[in-house]
Amino acid sequence: MSDLGDRVLGLVRRRIARPILHGLRRPGILRRMKEPSEVELLGHRLRTSPGVFHPLDFSSSLILARHVAALVRRETGATPIRLLDMGTGSGAIAISAAAAGATVTACDVNPSAVVLARTNVGLNGLSVEVLESDLFAAIPGRLFDVIVFNIPFYPTEPETHFEAAFRAGKGMRTVHRFAEGARHHLANGGRVIIVFSEDCDHGETLRAFSDVGFRLDDEQVTRRALELFFVASFRLE
Repeated sequence: MSDLGDRVLGLVRRRIARPILHGLRRPGILRRMKEPSEVELLGHRLRTSPGVFHPLDFSSSLILARHVAALVRRETGATPIRLLDMGTGSGAIAISAAAAGATVTACDVNPSAVVLARTNVGLNGLSVEVLESDLFAAIPGRLFDVIVFNIPFYPTEPETHFEAAFRAGKGMRTVHRFAEGARHHLANGGRVIIVFSEDCDHGETLRAFSDVGFRLDDEQVTRRALELFFVASFRLE
């Protein structure tokens, strides 16, 4: 198919098919988010809470959990990988990484998420350090081999802790702050891995990291529910 044909199909998918599908799915998602529940992700039990990013109703959690678990299993040797899960929410990524063999610290600015993640860690019989933290504030001086973040990607101001999971502030402020902080918490040879939707400004997201000395090491694209998601891996220059 020609480049023009690809662009036309992409436009139809984004402008017509996706809005129709999301409109059909939205009422069910909103109903589920209003009530606590228990779901399963990659074989792990996860309780949910109305005030915390839902691990299944948004595809990014599953995509990043699979990617991170595979990386940990592939690269863990005699010494476990030290992994930081930023913005852990329900703990889905942290739990998947810990189950694969990593030594995991998880942070979230949302106190409700911290409580929920600790509960979910216990449900799965794992050991994960879960801390309330505005990005790296609670872990000064600590280094990690892998830092992961399901980034907020709407450039609007969050009004609640819950909205901070989606909204990065004007100019993608949270993403820029994260990239700057990650520079000082990454061990030699380590990497930062993020997931974001095509709804995000792709160029601006990558620039947040290149501007502070990271290079893009790898980028994988996954389509779910007609939406493209990017898993980008960075290393320091």
